[in-house]
Amino acid sequence: MLPILLLGQLTALCAARHIANGMEGLEGHIPRQREVARFMHHQVQASNFTTSDSLLRLRAHRAEDVRKGFQHAWRAYKKYAFGADEINPLTLEPVTTRNGWGATLVDALDTIYIMGLHDEFSEAADKVSQINFDKNDGEPSKVFETNIRYIGGLISAYELSGNRMFLKQATALADIMLEAFDTKTGIPWQMWDVQTGTGSSEAGPPTLNNLAEVGSYQLEFFRLSQLTHDPTYHNAAQRVYDVILDRNEPRKGTVYSVPGLYPVFLDINTGKFINGKPNLGGGSDSFYEYLIKTWALSGFRLQRNLDMWLESLHSIKKYILTRGSDRRLYMAVGDDDGLDSISDTFTCFFPGTLALASRLLNDTETLNTAHELLMSSYNTFSRMPTHIGPENFGFLPAGDDDSDLLESQRSEIKKYGFYLDHPYYLMRPEVIESIFYFYRITGDERYADWIWEIWQNIKANCAVDGGFAGLRDVRLGRRGGLVGKQESFVFSETFKYIYLAFASPDVISLDDYVFSTEGHPFKRSIPFNGTF
Repeated sequence: MLPILLLGQLTALCAARHIANGMEGLEGHIPRQREVARFMHHQVQASNFTTSDSLLRLRAHRAEDVRKGFQHAWRAYKKYAFGADEINPLTLEPVTTRNGWGATLVDALDTIYIMGLHDEFSEAADKVSQINFDKNDGEPSKVFETNIRYIGGLISAYELSGNRMFLKQATALADIMLEAFDTKTGIPWQMWDVQTGTGSSEAGPPTLNNLAEVGSYQLEFFRLSQLTHDPTYHNAAQRVYDVILDRNEPRKGTVYSVPGLYPVFLDINTGKFINGKPNLGGGSDSFYEYLIKTWALSGFRLQRNLDMWLESLHSIKKYILTRGSDRRLYMAVGDDDGLDSISDTFTCFFPGTLALASRLLNDTETLNTAHELLMSSYNTFSRMPTHIGPENFGFLPAGDDDSDLLESQRSEIKKYGFYLDHPYYLMRPEVIESIFYFYRITGDERYADWIWEIWQNIKANCAVDGGFAGLRDVRLGRRGGLVGKQESFVFSETFKYIYLAFASPDVISLDDYVFSTEGHPFKRSIPFNGTF
């Protein structure tokens, strides 16, 4: 076993300022067994699920209905685009978006396995074994997406099935993608050309990256180091935290002004934040998600992850969570320099992650906050005629004047409590994901009923011959026009969370698994004592 590199090699100054802010310091020591023992018996899932015969029959019927919906989409993908990244569900054409390696093929593996689709899983495994990650479609890879969709999907497929081919493929791809971390700071490029070894950004200055896309390797790379007994992957991912903490000191009046509330954009060569007001939406979301989830996956050993989470959560509660004029609790964009009352569907992952964290830490107060956020997130779906929510929405903070809003926005706030900024829907899973967490955590059947209602409306509005298409306007549904896009996360997240809301609660129990940001379950039972 190789010893783990001690985490968080911070300067004395950096550690001192966190201590001054009330934290224990973010030096990242590996705590002793007795220090983590108090977390071991905190149960995440409820133990009071209703087990009447009638309800069990209803749940089995609903699970089978979701399974059939998945099979409908998978058959179209297999017939018209098998091995391609995506299928356009309207034109039935294969689409290359993620290097041509088969993003949907890999992302869907664990969902297929969980649903018990044995023939489909065997066929998919054969196809995956033929992927050559040394070659792509000639376009740069988005490193973050490569990790969460491909590496995460392969690791989860291995853990569920035991087929070592998946681990071999995950390791082969990770070894290639490690080259993207070969920068001045060790913070990865946003885009990476597999064949030329050239790094770049997706848009903007060449060395630009964002918080989510540098902070969403930690879960997958930790597990890969465990499975391969090679700390290289874990150390590369954790190095990102080292640099961010070492190169950025929160100071009022600067771009990074609140401890733990990180700006969106940074330069990979300097490790310094550039701009972008802190938020929990796209560009930031999974950075915060991975702090608490990687800590849980490590058996509560990666102390710095927890320390960073607690510091961030304190600031999120103070500056990001905001009451709207409808008295609901929303997630905004802001820091101590002000707030923008705009949000997106990506933020709606947070109620579920916050609920998970509250159970891991036995924190009832935070669970109540998570529930308030769930209600505002679900409200963006339940108030729409389609019962499907928009991509972006805005709200009016309580006590604010609405004179700066458009008349149409004021009208929608009166009608819904929020206004639609981008009214389209692309089958994103975040609201469903958070409702799923609350169902599993509380055992309250109303949450499963919410998901069933959403699923019925997805079928009514989005189902097409090629699978499931997006909506141009959730106020109008199918009659407002469809979007010919069906990303791989529809198979890895949207279908999985809907199905698991009706499967037996012991199927991928939250006490046994941690879900990645792409919905891939990793086992919590693999022990970690500070070494690989």
